[in-house]
Amino acid sequence: MISQVRTATLAQAVLPRPRVSTFIGLILALGLLTAIFEAISPSSFDLLDPFSWGSFLKDASKDLGIVVSFGVALAYLGQLAKATAVEGHSRPVLQAVLSKAVKPAPWSVVLGDAVRIIAFSLLITLFARISIHFGDNPVPITGQTLAVLLTGAALGSRLGVLATLMYLAQGSAGLHVYAGGGYGLFWELASGGYLVGFVAAAFLVGFLVERGWDRGARLLLAMLMGNVMLYIPGLIQLALFVGWDKTLDYGLYPFIPGDLAKLYVASLLVPTAWTMLQLRPRKLAIWR
Repeated sequence: MISQVRTATLAQAVLPRPRVSTFIGLILALGLLTAIFEAISPSSFDLLDPFSWGSFLKDASKDLGIVVSFGVALAYLGQLAKATAVEGHSRPVLQAVLSKAVKPAPWSVVLGDAVRIIAFSLLITLFARISIHFGDNPVPITGQTLAVLLTGAALGSRLGVLATLMYLAQGSAGLHVYAGGGYGLFWELASGGYLVGFVAAAFLVGFLVERGWDRGARLLLAMLMGNVMLYIPGLIQLALFVGWDKTLDYGLYPFIPGDLAKLYVASLLVPTAWTMLQLRPRKLAIWR
């Protein structure tokens, strides 16, 4: 039987209640890290390529603005949607939306969500650089699946969805965050369906983890279900580019062994993180 929704996710336990100034500093630091990484190495890990400082600073500044603005905006909209869902039962939805738009959640809550959203979108970006192309297959093997499953398990359903939407928004805005440093509108990419699947997978894994599926076989099953959810839109869109006769050969069969390994790794990392937090001495609880 599914248990009651948890009061705190793994990410909230790591970063529970710092001051607003700390949140702002973390947002800027994460945004700057993302911006520098994207500006220096848009398509590879080769950081030694010569570049123009003028171009680099321009690109990094643009990317920093995109990351910070997207992160804070999504965090605010997420809090607005959360509050509206609660109040919508007792008053008209439009009235609830307007009420919460005028009286938003405390900025410490919004900025805390923004930190988590930006951090995990960066995690997905970094894992996307682990990319292996083979043959004429338009879909590479990447580490994104592992990062998305961890995002859902660590953030929960609401923030997991927002973090993956943040990842898609950055790629759509021109940041080289997709596999191999790619970018663009997801419906124009052969692998774009998998990007949509990231959102669904993060939601499903987060939804189940919030209800007690965060240990052992249950967690492994939750991540397996999330992985299956990821493939549904991925295979459908891939078929539009390569044809249904090649879809499974290109978009499913080559990824099964790697996905099983990533599922196992992810299912080990989440309980280990919870154990480390529970064993953490109080004097080391720097975010409290």
